[in-house]
Amino acid sequence: MQIEWRLRKVMASRNVWTATELRELLVQRAGFELSLQSVDVLMKKPPVQVKVATMQALCTTLRCTPNELFGVDVPRDVSLVEPDNAEARRDQ
Repeated sequence: MQIEWRLRKVMASRNVWTATELRELLVQRAGFELSLQSVDVLMKKPPVQVKVATMQALCTTLRCTPNELFGVDVPRDVSLVEPDNAEARRDQ
């Protein structure tokens, strides 16, 4: 499974293009302060972890949901269905 960090895509769809713009909007719309460096890092590479408060602030600021910020690509050849006993015995 691949998880894609889509912050830049969401920002672009809201006409927010720079870390400075996002940082200012975080303060204005969510009352949340992050350093410019922290915002820049969030924009440039997928985070290893995201604090709930940061996620809430990003969603409030960009008027989006966490589902928009993360994309999940599930491999097509993986089945979550267990084979029934007859099929399992036949394959042995």
